[in-house]
Amino acid sequence: MAKRVKQAEPASAGRGPEGPGGGRRGPARRREILSAALRLFRERGFHGTSIDDIGATAGVTGPALYRHFSGKGEVLAEAIREGSRQIAAATRPALADEGLAPQDALEQLVRSYVGVALDNADIYAAYVLEARHLADEFRRPLRRSELGHRDEWRRLVLAVHPDMDPEQARTLVTMAVFAVTSLCMEPSRLDREALVELATGRVTALLLTPMA
Repeated sequence: MAKRVKQAEPASAGRGPEGPGGGRRGPARRREILSAALRLFRERGFHGTSIDDIGATAGVTGPALYRHFSGKGEVLAEAIREGSRQIAAATRPALADEGLAPQDALEQLVRSYVGVALDNADIYAAYVLEARHLADEFRRPLRRSELGHRDEWRRLVLAVHPDMDPEQARTLVTMAVFAVTSLCMEPSRLDREALVELATGRVTALLLTPMA
């Protein structure tokens, strides 16, 4: 009698790359988990949010979440990494356009940064309030990326103010970045465009004003 060959189960049966948490559903589910986690981190804080809380909000069980992340520390790290990628993409034109005068490049840089921060308020709130909870393996590369980005701001500030002390320029940039980030901490009644204009004008003025 011929030996009967057992056919493989289709991927849609729940195993393999097309099953729950994998394949085509994987990236979408991962984004849902990130979004849910960021909302909870903002509302309850990192330590006040459990894996089960994140899973329930995202519509998955806690154990299923581990198919995508090793734990909530990696969830937070990935969210901040995504924020860094979006910052880099939004601000690259201002930093790369050598035809722009330094003042114009600085204003464009601030406008881009304000826009991406407002559009990703949960990420920025998590970065400011919760990044200190990250393990060193996550925190150190993110910190290096942030400092590298601020160095680009400082370069433009010094191009506008060639006689400024570099440490003063670094302090100005830190003040500017935190001024923008503070917009993400509390909701505003202004519509987005009005808020972008207001913040861009104020922060740019801070960076363009000569030091006494």
